Amino acid sequence: MDASLSDNSLETTDPAPAVHSAINAAQRLVVVKAPLARVYEQWSRIEDLPGFITSLREVRRIDDTHFSYVWHPNGDNQQGIFQIVLQIPGRRIAWRTMSNGFMSGVVSFEPVSEQKTEITLKIRSIFDPPRLARRLEEYLNNFKRLVESEGLGSSSGGSVARRETE
Repeated sequence: MDASLSDNSLETTDPAPAVHSAINAAQRLVVVKAPLARVYEQWSRIEDLPGFITSLREVRRIDDTHFSYVWHPNGDNQQGIFQIVLQIPGRRIAWRTMSNGFMSGVVSFEPVSEQKTEITLKIRSIFDPPRLARRLEEYLNNFKRLVESEGLGSSSGGSVARRETE
């Protein structure tokens, strides 16, 4: 009897599924022809992220660790809030969204030489793996062009290395 009551009550509730979308992960890296300090400083200007993360339309600081954003992932403007959960100056920035689906990520900076920096970007998201990987590649290549065009050297047009995570 309880089973039939349970079945009937399910029919009258919100039809939205209780199970969340699967979380996928991707990782990419790129070497930028610029010193670590300049590369880190550029990325850490959080309000400037829309300059190379093309789906972001606007980022505004709420406080030291929280930011509101407007993004345009699939043709629709959506708003949300993300939080910087870890910041190690010159080395790493980690964040997570607090609304509009789940996404978290970390960007790491490693000096290759005095004039070259390796950037590794890891994202966990509800986006499907091929799409997520393409987005990371696009964002890193945009960032590389941005930083190298502001520096003394010119962009080499180097590609992003692929490294998938599970």
